[in-house]
Amino acid sequence: MRVLIISIFVSLFSFMSVSVSEEYTNISLGYTKHIAEDPHDSGGTTYFSDPEDNGFVLGFALGQKSDGLSTEIETSYYSEVSQKLTSDVTVDVSTLASMFNATVTPGENDFYGILGGGVGFGYSMVDTSYKSGSTTFNGDETTFNFAYQLILGLGADNYELVFKHSNFGEVEGGSGKTSAGGTYNADEFDSIYNSIAFRIKY
Repeated sequence: MRVLIISIFVSLFSFMSVSVSEEYTNISLGYTKHIAEDPHDSGGTTYFSDPEDNGFVLGFALGQKSDGLSTEIETSYYSEVSQKLTSDVTVDVSTLASMFNATVTPGENDFYGILGGGVGFGYSMVDTSYKSGSTTFNGDETTFNFAYQLILGLGADNYELVFKHSNFGEVEGGSGKTSAGGTYNADEFDSIYNSIAFRIKY
């Protein structure tokens, strides 16, 4: 990840040294697969599966492109998905992200590749629902984390098809007292999205 961050800032420095650039805006809509990786609870209990669920992502970006290098500020909303961490625990997860992306775009204007990455922050919302027999717990929690992503894609004229692997770090759900008066430890997991999106530039 350190190499990725260094590469992005080297690219940014190179970009800033070029005086002629083209500004653009893009909007995107995509399909996501959310992965609750390495789930466990704050009490030290480890769960033994990495559940996945499908959703969608909406994005908006402002950027500049010059000599095959693009830099942009991107804001994305990842829709709520439902993850069954155990037979008794379900969490609903959604994420709002702000990322600085740097990509190289080799090729001609009418057809080009996209390769790069981004760093930024993710605001994740996790709503927990627990039920075991007659004992229940419902609670929510938010996490604000450093985030990074890898980007691959293809473009033609003002249209792009982009794959992203986005990691928003470890997030957690609610904690507190169950309906039976016991303690409910927060569920925790690494929040990861694989997405493929169609982008229109203008």
